[in-house]
Amino acid sequence: METKKQQKVEFKESPVHGWGVFATQDIAKDEVIEICPVLFLPAKRGEINYTLIDYSFEWPRSESWTNFVIALGYGSLYNHSNKPNANWTNDIENKTFIFFSTQPIKKGEEIFIYYGGENYWKDGRTHVEVK
Repeated sequence: METKKQQKVEFKESPVHGWGVFATQDIAKDEVIEICPVLFLPAKRGEINYTLIDYSFEWPRSESWTNFVIALGYGSLYNHSNKPNANWTNDIENKTFIFFSTQPIKKGEEIFIYYGGENYWKDGRTHVEVK
């Protein structure tokens, strides 16, 4: 039986908005935080599907994205900040998101990613401003 690598994160209620992802141990800069498989939603670019809209991502991450997806694991629980301490990239071949730190994150800190500029919020998503 394979053993699972211990995660350095947990989810809990966020003082910012709903659920959030928090460090349970210090995380170094450029460390992989989590790899999340994706679940494709029944909507394509140009369509609006309000099912789980506040938790969905555009796939793949590019100007020419084609699908809406949900990142499993804690992937859809990371909150937005204009000054994030983490980022994410697609692994298209494996259909996963890779979340990684962009600066050191201390135990107990909430982990934030940048969702996007003003256009991101124009499709009905809940806009919560974190500076």
